[in-house]
Amino acid sequence: MVCMIIRGIHYGLTLLYSYLLPLFKIEETSGGFTFTIDLGPFRGLKCRFNEFTLETTCGTDPGFMEIHIERILGLEKHSLFKDLCKWINVEKCIVDQVSLIYEPAYKNIVAYSVYLSRNTNYYINTVKWVREAIERGVVDSNSYIPREFNRVKGEIDYVLSTGLDPISEALSLMRIRGFGVKSVNAYLLHAYGLTRYAPIDRHYARLIKALKPRSKLACLLHGKLQCSQCIIHCPYRQAYSKFRELNGVIQSLAYIHGRLKNPVRSRIEEILVKDTSQYLDSLENLLRRLINWE
Repeated sequence: MVCMIIRGIHYGLTLLYSYLLPLFKIEETSGGFTFTIDLGPFRGLKCRFNEFTLETTCGTDPGFMEIHIERILGLEKHSLFKDLCKWINVEKCIVDQVSLIYEPAYKNIVAYSVYLSRNTNYYINTVKWVREAIERGVVDSNSYIPREFNRVKGEIDYVLSTGLDPISEALSLMRIRGFGVKSVNAYLLHAYGLTRYAPIDRHYARLIKALKPRSKLACLLHGKLQCSQCIIHCPYRQAYSKFRELNGVIQSLAYIHGRLKNPVRSRIEEILVKDTSQYLDSLENLLRRLINWE
């Protein structure tokens, strides 16, 4: 086992918006929490995060390639969040504590999470359902979305096994009932770390003032996901044109801000971020600046 120490990343904020959250077993500690991978190829990776010092100690298998560790622990994308603080020039910018966790080796977990997160509580239901899908091959629930997922899981697994490039893979997923433009943008961001893609959820829509969603058929016909040939208003083109490679970064921050403002918090959210008040003003200030960012 190899020990490594990471400083400056708030893993509570980072995991709060991650579609890879079901991958980790979260256990509360006095000053933060531990997060352990107990599924798939990087099983056994265990980290202990201290929210007060922003210091994280991880134990890793010496056989894990450095690139996988950098992606799964958010080290590769951390600079994007730090640079955003410099460019926007806001005081007390906590955005440089956030990063993006992604890993193509776990793209099935991302795809399952995206599909199973619709119209439900992500932290209570989706996390549990995804783990069931991985461990048992089926989700044991009578709810509508899990039933639909069980019907299309074979199709999802087939697409993910074909070895397509990320964009072709995403377009193939869109041919499956339940995968729309928002879903595949989330998939590309969290499975492959492609930050020019971002799902337009209600938090991000408020920021970019989107009028209506892009149609699934039009994106399929054009074979593009940035909607570069839009003939109608397209919030995806609007977001990408404004923020480019920071699109997914800014969407992530808008989502985190929305979750921290929510007065009703699940138990896992309370573990990930113990005191929301110290982050809200900084995020609010940054998002206001972004609205008028040229």
